[in-house]
Amino acid sequence: MQSIEEGAKDKVQLARLEPSDGESLRRFFYRLSPETVYRRFMSPIARPEQAGPDRLLDVNHRDREALLGIVDGEIVGVARYARWPGTETADLAVVVADAWQRQGLATSMLAALAEVASGAGIRHFSLTMQADNGPVLGLVRRLYPSASLALSQGVYEGTVPVPGPNIASCD
Repeated sequence: MQSIEEGAKDKVQLARLEPSDGESLRRFFYRLSPETVYRRFMSPIARPEQAGPDRLLDVNHRDREALLGIVDGEIVGVARYARWPGTETADLAVVVADAWQRQGLATSMLAALAEVASGAGIRHFSLTMQADNGPVLGLVRRLYPSASLALSQGVYEGTVPVPGPNIASCD
């Protein structure tokens, strides 16, 4: 973990994921509820190996980036993007530990990630979310009120600009 924003004790610190963070990411996975894992991966994954840990740790801090929310040395959230080859668009994914959901952590991580993405030449985030994931849909609507999402087979998809709105002011 490479710290990018220090936090006081019991406060969230933001850090960049490094390929050596596999064990921390594994511990984080086992602290997520089955519903949270399902919402993140859109599949009933029971073990972190099923999520492709090598792929999740494959960051180069330009085309593939992941920022962590850290409390007391443990991961409590991950926001990541993966650029589509040869484009200015990247897939976006966010997961927050159940105990930290709806406390502004996703918003903070997305603001920091948008800044990094913008610096890397990424102009759009591609979003995919389950249509019944009310909290994430609400987050998207709050951060990107003009986002156009297409619904197909219970899944919303869309593209939003980076960095988009002043995300930090939306909490």
